[in-house]
Amino acid sequence: MVERFEPPEGDCAVGLTDLSHRPKAILQGSGVQGLGLTRPGQAVWNGRTLAGCLKPNHAVVLDLTGPIAAQWADPAYTDMTDGWVLLGLWGPDSLEAVQRLVTVDVDPRERGGPLFFATNCHGVPVQLVNLRGPKPGFVISCVRSHGQNLFEACIRAGRQFDLKVTGLRAFSDWLSGLAA
Repeated sequence: MVERFEPPEGDCAVGLTDLSHRPKAILQGSGVQGLGLTRPGQAVWNGRTLAGCLKPNHAVVLDLTGPIAAQWADPAYTDMTDGWVLLGLWGPDSLEAVQRLVTVDVDPRERGGPLFFATNCHGVPVQLVNLRGPKPGFVISCVRSHGQNLFEACIRAGRQFDLKVTGLRAFSDWLSGLAA
């Protein structure tokens, strides 16, 4: 449980924000290509929605700036808002913190653009997106029953980088710096 928020003074080295209230869904079928996703591991950010391709015709969709009420008009979307925890991990040292959470290379040089990973964090299956914007940042999700474990793992991974648990305004300020 978050006991208090520490607003960062200017930019913090690593910020951690709980985004679990944001709409989340799984999309299956031909609509995946309509999002601009053509291969597993690819992710796209359109200024509102972040989508990652898990496998052909199967995507994870995270609405980071739209209305709080999920608005999935297409029945191919399965709402996961209440089933998943979503955390934002961002800031200049966020790559180093994330590398302590997972064992995969989350920033391979041979691939451009945002990247989507399905991996594990200390035995917990997670979905992670490296936004690869001008300022480093990631979103990471897992099933709600493991949310506290994921949150605590992020705290431990970012402790040496002076991680700050922040509110939505700090995350939104960081997110607005990404090019759509």
